[in-house]
Amino acid sequence: MATISNNGTTKNKPRLDLGGYSYIKDRSSDEKTYWRCIKYSLDRCRSRLHTCILTNAIKKSPTKHTCKVDGTTLQLRIFNEHIAHRAVSTQETPDTIISNCYKATDE
Repeated sequence: MATISNNGTTKNKPRLDLGGYSYIKDRSSDEKTYWRCIKYSLDRCRSRLHTCILTNAIKKSPTKHTCKVDGTTLQLRIFNEHIAHRAVSTQETPDTIISNCYKATDE
C-alpha cells in the first residue's frame, strides 16, 4: 500500500512510498497527481505513477525503474521523521528522544 508523507523531502514536498521506492510530487491536475521517482535527478530514473487527487488511489501503475532500491534509506527516513515528530510534540531532551526512537525501531 502506498503511503504519503508531507515532510518527506528537504523542501517539504509530499513524498509517496510504494514497493520500496519513493516518489516525489511532480505536478497535479483536476483529477490526478503525477509522481516521479525521487532519484530522478541523481540516477536519471524515469519511473512515474499517477494517483487520484481525491482518494490517493493509484490510477497508473509505476513504470520500470532504472535506479536501484536501497531498503535502509526508507528506514532511515522513517526514523528521522519519528525524531522530528517527537521533538516537536514532547519536552524530552535530544538524547532521550533519539534513544526512545532507536528502541522503537528495534521492536
